[in-house]
Amino acid sequence: MSEYTSDQLIEIEEGKKAHIDTSIYENPDFLAIQMRQIRFALTAGLDVAPYVSNRFDWMQMEEIFTGLEQKVDVSLFAKPEIPYEKMHQIRKGLVRGIDISQDVKYSAGVLKQLRKSREENLDIHKYVEQRYDPEQLYQIRLALKSGCELDPYIVTDFRGAAIAEIRIGLEEDIDVMVYANIQFGWRQMREIRYGLERRLDISLYANHYYDWEQMREIRLGLEAGLDVTPYATLMFTSNEMRKRRILLEEGAREVSFTEDDYEISIMSGGLEAYITVKIESGKINRESLMSTLAEHEISYGIIEDNIQAICDGKYTKKPILVARGNMPKKGDDGYYEYFFEVNRDKRPKVLEDGSVDYHTINWGTVVKEGDVLAVYHDATDGEDGHSVSGEEIKGKKGIEQELLKGEGFSLSEDKHTYTAATDGMASLDGGKLVVTKHLEVDEVSLVTGNVNFDGSVHVKGNVENGAVIKATGDIIVDGNVGGAEIESSSGKVMLNKGMNAGRRGKVKADKGVVSKFLEGVIVISNEDIDVANSMNSLLRAKGKILSSRSIIGGKAFASKGYRVHDLGNEAGTITQVQIGIDQEIIDRVNALKDRMKENKKQLMLLDNSAKELKIKYPPEIRNELPLYKKIDSAIFTINQQNEELTKEREMLNREILYSRECTIKIDGTAFEGVTCILHKSKWEAAGEKRVEIKGTSGGQVNITNT
Repeated sequence: MSEYTSDQLIEIEEGKKAHIDTSIYENPDFLAIQMRQIRFALTAGLDVAPYVSNRFDWMQMEEIFTGLEQKVDVSLFAKPEIPYEKMHQIRKGLVRGIDISQDVKYSAGVLKQLRKSREENLDIHKYVEQRYDPEQLYQIRLALKSGCELDPYIVTDFRGAAIAEIRIGLEEDIDVMVYANIQFGWRQMREIRYGLERRLDISLYANHYYDWEQMREIRLGLEAGLDVTPYATLMFTSNEMRKRRILLEEGAREVSFTEDDYEISIMSGGLEAYITVKIESGKINRESLMSTLAEHEISYGIIEDNIQAICDGKYTKKPILVARGNMPKKGDDGYYEYFFEVNRDKRPKVLEDGSVDYHTINWGTVVKEGDVLAVYHDATDGEDGHSVSGEEIKGKKGIEQELLKGEGFSLSEDKHTYTAATDGMASLDGGKLVVTKHLEVDEVSLVTGNVNFDGSVHVKGNVENGAVIKATGDIIVDGNVGGAEIESSSGKVMLNKGMNAGRRGKVKADKGVVSKFLEGVIVISNEDIDVANSMNSLLRAKGKILSSRSIIGGKAFASKGYRVHDLGNEAGTITQVQIGIDQEIIDRVNALKDRMKENKKQLMLLDNSAKELKIKYPPEIRNELPLYKKIDSAIFTINQQNEELTKEREMLNREILYSRECTIKIDGTAFEGVTCILHKSKWEAAGEKRVEIKGTSGGQVNITNT
């Protein structure tokens, strides 16, 4: 087999491993990629013998074999002279019961539009015969689909984008004849369409001598209510038009009038009027001044004292406020009034003396069906103001809030009152109102039976040995817990008195575990574990492990570090705490590595095939080969996938680096018998007090006094 390339040998070997008849493609004239397509088809149990020929490239084989798998009549397109792009369109049509093989003389792009039009029960054949291109046919098809009659307005000289502007105009029932002219480019058409939609006088810019950017500046000026004639001329570029438009807009907000002895300025959007006296000294005639103010429509909010001061000659070179309108006031925004505890914190309360109260964990509000949960109060109207000319300035209404999303509640007809649709626990998380089902029991034991509940569970008493509590929401136990199994699939577990399991109990929670004490318990949490005292337990947290008193004996594993008071005890009880990467992250990283490794193999196969074509054909021929184009496209696609995989790997690596930066902070004492493992670093305690421990990449440990 010396005449085979290494890639071809791999394909033959892979086929034999899959126990297929590789003799059908054991031909050195096949590219390795062709062998690969045949191997995949044979592995899928397809009868590909009639199509295993060098007359088909690997892309054609892919279309034929996919057609066989989809059980369509591949004889309609399985012909060497039909390029794979056309095969693709014919096959997709056949899958939908449409045969466009009789139109195979047209390009693949045209075939696509023919196929889609047939799927939509439209007929575009007459436009195809008039030689409209695929881009144009796409817009024609959309127009026919929406019921627009394009024929009076289009010619083959229009680009597809221009036909799109005509189509959109027809759909919006505007007079497209104004711009359906070959003299306009599609961007110019768009600017005219925008003007028609906004009821503007487009005659001021619907001139093909303007470029589209000049048209836009004139349109924006018209939208702002400006007199655009000072700049709507072909002598200005679009940049110059923009500058002049902005100046006009600013002038509309601040206006000055110059008289012989003084200047009047209207500022702040018409809310203030100032006079700046230009003469050094002397009195201003009051009658003349008031007449001038009236001439400029300044009549509201006149400040008589300042007017009189000017008339008495008591002024400086600074502007003097002579009239002030009243500012419009925005109304109050709409808001929700809630009738349950919204800002709940499911952590134990830290008391003034630094101790922790595990009996007052705020875990939510229990509601009954029909209880009012929230009432919406509408935004109020604003208060109108007035300009110095007496013109009314409308006050803005306050902003309304969105309707609350969520579940477990009903909304009144006026969309204002939210009531509980069931008994349960009310909560507001991220703007989402949820009432989860809620179960209250006095105790859980082998006598009462186990609990398996879709919602939250509140046990007022004890949970005895052998009992099982499973819930989708939060689980809270007021009493003592023995060797039981407690699991919350999407909530938090809170044990107000604690759990003594005698190494027979387990707690598992998605949102964290809070407990007064844990003894002989396996605890697994996707977030933090917060415990006052832990003895001889196995703790595993994807978040942090927090202990206000001590962790003695057993093992603890946290991905994001520790904050504890004491580790171990004076008796030297063996205690191990560890910081490390969560196994789930390790598994994801390994899966990414495997995927990237497979992509690397595919890229090597494609690169080798591309090299063969480069050797075989000069660039001017090779670059036009469909096979080479497909190989090049596949290489591009896989490289894109690799970029995405690389980004994900970098994100995971950041999590790993973050974990390596995490520390074990001890506010009290680390007793002898304690071992801290920080990735590759290991530290044995010897009674150190108030320290923070951090591992290094070199396997050393940094200890800092706190």
